[in-house]
Amino acid sequence: MSKHLSAAFFSPVRLLALVSSLSLAGCQKTLKGTDALVEKARAEIPIADAEHTEIRYAGQCAQGDDALLWFISGNEYQAHSYLPMECTVVGEEEYVFVQTYRPLPRGGRDIVALQWKRGLALLINDPRCTAVRLSDGEGTRLFSIGEGEYPYILYSETLPSRYQFFDAAGNELL
Repeated sequence: MSKHLSAAFFSPVRLLALVSSLSLAGCQKTLKGTDALVEKARAEIPIADAEHTEIRYAGQCAQGDDALLWFISGNEYQAHSYLPMECTVVGEEEYVFVQTYRPLPRGGRDIVALQWKRGLALLINDPRCTAVRLSDGEGTRLFSIGEGEYPYILYSETLPSRYQFFDAAGNELL
């Protein structure tokens, strides 16, 4: 490397910018355990009176080091809200917050969908839904939901061309 090139590459301004960007990457707060995740979800969920609303962790789906964590607000006496929160997994039950999303309601009052990482993430919290059918270029896949598996979280790494929800009698939930 020439003397002029190395001096320009390592100028004090560029060096300061490099050090600043590296230190900012390491400054994000690590969320450790379910309680910390729920508190972060409480701060992010777009509902009135979030600080007094019951919020619980529902589960997650993952793609590499990225996780989509699902949270449910409300209880049996309140309508539910669903919050998918993307985090980077940095250790055993340790996450760094990335962003939240707004899922779309599908197939019933307590079924939501989100296009995420070129695929489809679903949260099914409606016990009437006992099966999900996904159709894409690879074919059709059927997922059965057993009693006691709610909320049920499903992630397809490809975006299906069609997805349907069925009750125990095989009727499609609309």
